Amino acid sequence: MNKINWKRLNIAFWIEIVLSYFLPFKFIDNFQYEVGFPISFLTLYDTATGIGSSPFTSMYLNPLAFLVNGILIYLLISFTIKMYHKIKQKYSK
Repeated sequence: MNKINWKRLNIAFWIEIVLSYFLPFKFIDNFQYEVGFPISFLTLYDTATGIGSSPFTSMYLNPLAFLVNGILIYLLISFTIKMYHKIKQKYSK
């Protein structure tokens, strides 16, 4: 088993955060929106704002889904790099 490449893992989590801004939100109903790819990790609730309300009370962060998404993207990046090196080595001979 290979060691974890921390640079790739860092890139995977940044890709996940950036994708959450560019991919469309998933509308559950007129009250709830979900963000995240491929698994939703952030849920936003449409609540009335007023005195004493906070954005933190209208959102739910699922850290386990966030970690799973990061690991899936990390595995995809690692697999792509590994295939690239195999193809590059095959055609360089």
